[in-house]
Amino acid sequence: MSARFYDVVVLGTDLAPLLCGALLAKRGFRVLVVPQNEPEPNYSVGPFELPARPLRCVFGQTPTAHRVFSELGLGQSLRRLSTPLDPAFQIAMPGHRFDVSRDDTKLARELGREFPGVRRPIEDFHKRVARVMQGLDAVLSHDLILPPETFFERQRFMRARRALEMPRSDNQDDVLSEFPDEHPFRSLASLPSRFDGGIDPAHAGLAPPLQLLRLYGNQRRGALAIDGGHFALRELLIQKIQSHSGHVRLDEHAAELIVTRGQASGLRLSRGGEEISCGFVVAGVDLAALQRLLPDRSAFEELFERIGEPQVRQYRYTLNVVLRKRGLPSGLGSSLYLVSGKEHAGPATPLHVNAQRLDTEHALLSVEALLSSRRVEDDSSYVPGTRGQIMTALRELLPFLDEHLVLVDSPHDNRPPEGAVTKLDNTSLAKRGPNTMRAVYSYPVVGALGLTALPLRTPIKHLLFCNAQIVPGLGSEGLLLAAWGAARLVTWADRSRSWMRRRLWTKVEM
Repeated sequence: MSARFYDVVVLGTDLAPLLCGALLAKRGFRVLVVPQNEPEPNYSVGPFELPARPLRCVFGQTPTAHRVFSELGLGQSLRRLSTPLDPAFQIAMPGHRFDVSRDDTKLARELGREFPGVRRPIEDFHKRVARVMQGLDAVLSHDLILPPETFFERQRFMRARRALEMPRSDNQDDVLSEFPDEHPFRSLASLPSRFDGGIDPAHAGLAPPLQLLRLYGNQRRGALAIDGGHFALRELLIQKIQSHSGHVRLDEHAAELIVTRGQASGLRLSRGGEEISCGFVVAGVDLAALQRLLPDRSAFEELFERIGEPQVRQYRYTLNVVLRKRGLPSGLGSSLYLVSGKEHAGPATPLHVNAQRLDTEHALLSVEALLSSRRVEDDSSYVPGTRGQIMTALRELLPFLDEHLVLVDSPHDNRPPEGAVTKLDNTSLAKRGPNTMRAVYSYPVVGALGLTALPLRTPIKHLLFCNAQIVPGLGSEGLLLAAWGAARLVTWADRSRSWMRRRLWTKVEM
C-alpha cells in the first residue's frame, strides 16, 4: 500500500497537462505533477539560454483562452509576459516579401500590391476566414468536451455546432480552389496551419479546411510573443499549481502505471520504485509514450480498431542562430515564414523564423523546419545536413548574416555548436539528438469538425489523455481545449468539488 495519495497525478510538463493540473489544483484537488523524460524547454550554450523549440502562442483572443486564464487568475500575468504581434507574421518567398497585418485595410493594400490579378479570390478567402472565426468562436464559447463521446456530450456539441453556420463550400477539400495550383497565395494561406497545426497535411499539401482557416485567422488575430517562451509559461503554471497546494516533482518520472481491475490506481516512480496512489491519472504525453508505461497494452486494441493508431509523418527541427543586434534588419518582425525558391534548400523549406531579443547586445533567430519522418529514420545524414540548408536559406534572406554571426546550434542534430561560444553544460549534453524532436502525426480517423483525434477518455478507467493529440487541428488553441476538457471530466466525477467550478471566486478578464 502506498503511503502517498493524490486526487490526480498529471504526467508531463507541457502546456496542456500543466494547465489541467493548475485548473484542478485551483478547484481543490490534491495534484501531483511528474515530468516524463521531456526535454527541458531551454538549454545553455556558454552564456546563452536557448529554446529547445520556439513557442507558438496564437490563442490570445480565443474564447477558450479567456475562460482558462480567467479561472486561473492569470490574465494579468499573461499580459505582462506577452506582446501582441503586429504584423501578425511576414512572408518571404521568391518574388514576394510582405507583411500580414492585423489591420484589414493594411492587409488588403499589401496583398493588392503583391497579387493584383487575384484580388477577388483573396477578398473571398478573407471573408470565409472571418465567417469561420466568428462561427468557431460561438461554438467554442460553450463548455464542451471535445471530442464528444457520450450521448449528452454529443447533444451539447450539436446544439453548439449550429452556431457555425458554415456553407458547404467551406467544407470542400480545397478551400483555395479559386487559386491556380502554383499560385504563391496558396502557400501563404496554408503556412500557419502547417506549423501550428497538429494534423499532418493531406497528400495534396493542404490541411483540413477548418484547420487551415482557423489557424490562419488565429495567427492574424491572436499571435503573441511570450517573453521567456516555454520556460516562462511553464514556470508561471508551476507556481500556480504550488500556490494551491499542488506538488511538482521535476526530478522524477514514472516508470510504470498501476492498473487495478481495469482502473488506473497509481504509478511507480523510477527513483527508488516509490508507489503513488491516486484517483485519476491525466496523461500529458503522447499515446506511444503512455503505452510504454502500461503493464498490458491490450486495452487499447479496441480503440485502435475504432479510430486507428496515430502515425508519425513529420518531425519539428529547431536551429538557433545568435547574432549581434545590429545584424537584424529593422523591418524584420517577430514571426516570418521563409519559402526558398532554390532546390538546394528544399528539404528544410518552408521555414518559420522566430526573431527575438536575447540580451542587450544579441538577438536570436529560432528557425523551425518540418522534416519527413521517413527520411529521418532512413537517412542518417538528413538531420545533420538540415543545419546547412537552413543557413543557406537564411543567407538569402539576410545577406550580411555572416558578418554578425555569434553562434549556430541545434539540440536535435548531434552536431556541436558553431561559433565563438561552443561550451555546453552537462545537462544540455545529455538531452540532444534526433529523439528530442517533436512529432507531427496523421490520424486515420478525425472527429468533430475534422479537428479532433484521440478521445479524452482512454480504455482504462480514470486514465485520461491531455495532450496535443486530442484537438490537433487547432494547434496551440487545441492544447487549451484538451486541458479544459480533462479538468472538466475529473471535476464532474467528484460532485463534492463541483461547486468550485460553478462558483468561482476569481474572475479576471483577459
